[in-house]
Parts: sequence; C-alpha cells; structure tokens
Amino acid sequence: MLELSTFLSLAGYAVVVSQPLAYLVFLGPAQSALPAAAYIELRHGIDAAMNRRLPVIYLSTLAAVTLHLALSWNRGGGHLLLILMALLCLVADIALALRKNVPINQTIDSWSAADYPADWATYRARWFAAFRYRQIVMIAGFLSLLLGITA
Repeated sequence: MLELSTFLSLAGYAVVVSQPLAYLVFLGPAQSALPAAAYIELRHGIDAAMNRRLPVIYLSTLAAVTLHLALSWNRGGGHLLLILMALLCLVADIALALRKNVPINQTIDSWSAADYPADWATYRARWFAAFRYRQIVMIAGFLSLLLGITA
C-alpha cells in the first residue's frame, strides 16, 4: 500500500506542479505578451477547463499525500517532516489560489473580448503576482515530496 501511495502522491503532485513550471517556461511570457482580447479569450478557455478538472486533481493529490504520510508514519525519521511540508505546501497553494487567483479569474470571466475595463492589464499583473507566490510554494512542495520519498 505504501508503494501505491508513493506513486499516487508523485503522480498527483507532478500534475499540480506542471502548471507553475509551464507558466515559468512558456505560458507566463506568452500570456504577458497578449493583447487584451486574446488574453481574455485564453483565460476563458483555461478557466472553463480548469474549473472542471483542477478540483478533482487537487483533492486526489491531497488525499494521496495524506495517505502516504499516514502510511509512512511508522518508519519515523526526517522524511516525515519533508512529506508533511509537501502536504502543507499543497494546502497553502490551494488557500492562495482561492484567496487571490480565483477572485481575479472570476472578474476576468465576467468580461468579453469586446467589453473589458481599461485597466485590464492591472488584473493580469495582479494574477501573475499572486501566482508567483504559488509557483514558489508548489515547487517547494514537490521538491519536499521528492526528498521525503527518497530519504
């Protein structure tokens, strides 16, 4: 069962951490260069897909990492702290997303490509600023999980 929880934790967290890595490598620069109408349409498409899939991915990953932590408990040692750190980073990412990014997403989702506020770029900048913190948290969590599992 420990091997299965290891696999599920790594697989789930890999999907979660793929988002900040993709934004770091190419999605962030690409979206930053888009004009308003294209950015808004892209956000609408991303949010529609994300709102259906991401909650399942996050909840599954939370469950897998929690299970892995519980099953690893009897081994003791420093790896437990690393796995706990991964779990806390995942919770922090969710909290940051719900508090910062989701409200901005909801505002942008209320716009159309033809009707948006003149200060639309400030919303994009606020979204990216909040997401940078999430990138740090998610990457730190994934690295903690990797170190915890291999320790």
